[in-house]
Amino acid sequence: MNIAKKIENWCNKHITHNRDDEGDFGIRVILHIPIGFLIGALFPLSFPLLYSFHKYEKNEDMHVKDEAWKDIFGCLVGEAVGLVVLVITLLVLFL
Repeated sequence: MNIAKKIENWCNKHITHNRDDEGDFGIRVILHIPIGFLIGALFPLSFPLLYSFHKYEKNEDMHVKDEAWKDIFGCLVGEAVGLVVLVITLLVLFL
C-alpha cells in the first residue's frame, strides 16, 4: 500500500462524522481546508469566494451526488483558521 493510500485511510479512520455514508469524510475535509484557509486569509473577498465555492459544491452535488456538505465543512474549518491567523497577524503588526 502506498503512502497516499495510508494517509487517506488514516484520515478516514480518525476524522469521522455520523452522517458519512461513504467513509470518506476525513480525507475530503483535509483536502478542502487549504481552500478555506485561502478564503479566510483573503478577508475582503471572503464572502464572495465562500458564496461561489458553496454554489459550485451544491451544483456539483446535484450532478454527482457526492455529499457536498463534507467539502463545505472542510472549507469552513479552513476559513475559520485563516481568519484567526489573519487577525493574529494584524494584531502583531499594528499593536
